[in-house]
Amino acid sequence: MNMKKKIYLIISAVVILLGVFAYFQIRTIQKAHETFDGYCKWRGLEVVSKSDTFGYCKDAKNGKEFKIVLFNNKWYLDGDLPPKW
Repeated sequence: MNMKKKIYLIISAVVILLGVFAYFQIRTIQKAHETFDGYCKWRGLEVVSKSDTFGYCKDAKNGKEFKIVLFNNKWYLDGDLPPKW
């Protein structure tokens, strides 16, 4: 196998691995936004209270509470909503 083919194979493998990694990262974030409990867990927070449209989670390390809100059927940290295009 010549050097050109080896470089092509290495670059192809790196691109494929990066693509797989990116896919799983995106899917993990999408799944986190699907449920209130999942979002708190993804952020590393403990659930304090929740309703149908918002809830509170706290950081176990420092006790700081965060408000989590439902926006377009997805859960977000209050003040960290996706941009409106």
